[in-house]
Amino acid sequence: MNVRVVLGVLLMHACIANADIVISSPTARAAPGANVELDLTITNDKNEPLVVDLPTPLRVRFENATAVSTLDFTPERSGRIEVAPREFARVKLTGTLPAQAEGMAILSPAGIETNHVLVQLEAGAQAASPVIEANTSTPQTTPAAASPSVLVDKPPPLAVSVYEPVYFLIGGDGGLNAKFNLSFRYRLFEDHGKLAAKLPWIDDLYLSFSQTSLWDLGDLSKPFRDSSYRPRLFYANYDLARLWDGRIRVGVEGGAGHESNGKEGDESRSYNMFYVRPTFTAGDPDGLRFYFAPLIHDYKADDENPDLKDYRGYVDWLFGVGSKGGLDFWATVRKGQRSTYGSIEANASYPLSKLSGGNLTGWLMLQYFGGYGESLLDYRSKLDSQWRLGIAVAL
Repeated sequence: MNVRVVLGVLLMHACIANADIVISSPTARAAPGANVELDLTITNDKNEPLVVDLPTPLRVRFENATAVSTLDFTPERSGRIEVAPREFARVKLTGTLPAQAEGMAILSPAGIETNHVLVQLEAGAQAASPVIEANTSTPQTTPAAASPSVLVDKPPPLAVSVYEPVYFLIGGDGGLNAKFNLSFRYRLFEDHGKLAAKLPWIDDLYLSFSQTSLWDLGDLSKPFRDSSYRPRLFYANYDLARLWDGRIRVGVEGGAGHESNGKEGDESRSYNMFYVRPTFTAGDPDGLRFYFAPLIHDYKADDENPDLKDYRGYVDWLFGVGSKGGLDFWATVRKGQRSTYGSIEANASYPLSKLSGGNLTGWLMLQYFGGYGESLLDYRSKLDSQWRLGIAVAL
């Protein structure tokens, strides 16, 4: 996308979010180590005077893909600046870009509420002539030379994210009990790395770990009845294709996984699997949408529980409808190989921020489970159906 177009979009967004102060650049390109000018426009659309206290020097955060720095920009005038009603004032800022920097950079002034500016750093680039416009400011003074800056390497981007929903729920059917799920995934390769440039698909490789535990709160010693540990290595691209102007999105996840309960002897349960999960989303992925993502898998090295497929089957049928910003419903249905076995886990969530007037984070979550196989330990038993209520940290 053209840098000027991006800059225009950012400025438009900033004007909507904060109509008082907007920062802009007369040029979209500059040379590393060059002196640059920025225009700070203060607009007063009110019926009374607007007063802004502008410091000198004005600290500006400089950030590109690999490093960050703080630059000192000198305003042509500083201190108390008063803008008459329905008028504006423009203040030019002068500073020096880091000599070691390259690529696209973001400039964002500190201490004042304004937008960001994008500048493309190119060796040998020539700055465009600054645009001079009339304003209500006092005459210009010659700015002092900006102090040199030092680039500091940025830490690598966070490669860990949520995989399955993370929640803690409490129920009472069959005795007071709790169920919690922890899950994260780790992206193995950096998407801006040299290897990913040669093999673009490699940054879609993930390693995940999930743990689901059932906690018997009614027993005197409060033991964990059973836990399921599920590491996976997989490829995932949830946006392979878009249809009907993006209203339908198709993706895929596939790889190898393991599940076990970490016990020994007669209570030991485990198996390995290869799996594929096609994903379908209809509607707005961040708003009201319907999604369908069946996990199709086999059973390998299941000597400790060879009949597990009779109770769980070969497909976890996941489907849901709702909005991440509102009420959301989703369910996982399993149909065992034998006709009378299977299970359903149904969930509903709603943002706690809407229930608490913006004071709480997370989601209020209600879950129902009925059938066989909620835990590996008791997969052959149909226990009491469970209703549980609690909090989801991430969905």
